[in-house]
Amino acid sequence: MSLLPSVVPEFEIAVVIRHIVYRRRATLLSVAAIALAVAISLLFVSMQDGLKDMLFDVIVEDLPHVTVSPKDGDDYIYLYKSLIEKIWLIPGVTVVSPSIWADVTFTYKENVETVSLSGSDPDDIEQIYHVEKNIIAGDFSAIKSGKKVVLANKLAEDLNVKVGQTIYASIPDEKGSSLMVSGIFELPTGWPENVAFVSRSTARDLLGEGDVISTVNIKLNDIYLADAAAANLQGYGYKAESWQTLYPEILETLAIEEFQNRLIMLLILIIAAFGIGSVMYMLVNEKTSEIGMLMAMGASGSNIRNIFLIESAVLGIIGGLIGVLLGLSVSLYLKSLEIKMNTPGGQEMTLPMAINASSFLAIMLVAVVLSIMAGSYPAWKASRLDPALAINE
Repeated sequence: MSLLPSVVPEFEIAVVIRHIVYRRRATLLSVAAIALAVAISLLFVSMQDGLKDMLFDVIVEDLPHVTVSPKDGDDYIYLYKSLIEKIWLIPGVTVVSPSIWADVTFTYKENVETVSLSGSDPDDIEQIYHVEKNIIAGDFSAIKSGKKVVLANKLAEDLNVKVGQTIYASIPDEKGSSLMVSGIFELPTGWPENVAFVSRSTARDLLGEGDVISTVNIKLNDIYLADAAAANLQGYGYKAESWQTLYPEILETLAIEEFQNRLIMLLILIIAAFGIGSVMYMLVNEKTSEIGMLMAMGASGSNIRNIFLIESAVLGIIGGLIGVLLGLSVSLYLKSLEIKMNTPGGQEMTLPMAINASSFLAIMLVAVVLSIMAGSYPAWKASRLDPALAINE
């Protein structure tokens, strides 16, 4: 007849608590290993999620989702108004912005710069690129009237020109024109340094062209409709490219970063979990006599196995919870600092950090599962001990 309590789970939990409480050093080391691994993993995830959010914010907020270019063999899009009518019939279209582009030479005093000039309606272009939020001097909408230009700040610095001053714009074999600087904007991340905006009529006068455009930029209410919209327009013979085609480096960057971070996190968690496995293995060796006595009193092999599996899970849960709190605290702290860093292109950006509850929960669950897996072999070994031999150990 068994001398153990009739409710076996209470017995197993009581033994687990006894092990955890009386082996404090081993418990602290196991919990610390898991907590540190979870915290480090969460920092990686927070930065990865922050980068993902930042890149998709750029796509959603500050880039066209589809760009339409002239047909093969054409320099411009002619009869573009009928094309725009077709674009508005595509499901999900929210913004259509036609522009005319040209490479122009800007001259101010002795300074000369080659400029990528966009002739656009400021209201349309604002809905695509949100230039207004980056204006640091002057007024972007002023280009609607008269011969005025808005410059990127780096271009303004190179020309050494300020708002209100006049520059000279010229194109080979075409008449030039004086343009008053009506605004200066700070370059968003990834933009070329030599961008400037004028009205479409001003650009056409410089080019000596009629009512034509170079590109049509399109925004959609769902960025994942871009490929379908581009395919639709390609059917009319135009060169239409989705953001996935135009900016493949965004998807590639996300995929590579995510794979690297997930691999590093998994390795960190596995190493920490096997720390628990080592503690469980040593515990089995230390408690061989005790295990033998419990089995002699009526504990089955499954009871013994469950003791060590439960203990592994408890250590994983405690370590995971502490790691989540630590990782959350450090992530929030770093986010509050708004750490500045420079991109390879020289632009300044804030360290991206995003707190995602699902990511935190997933890492915690992975830590617990790996802890249980790491403790499974010591648990199996303990359950296979011969009671008679174990008591004499």
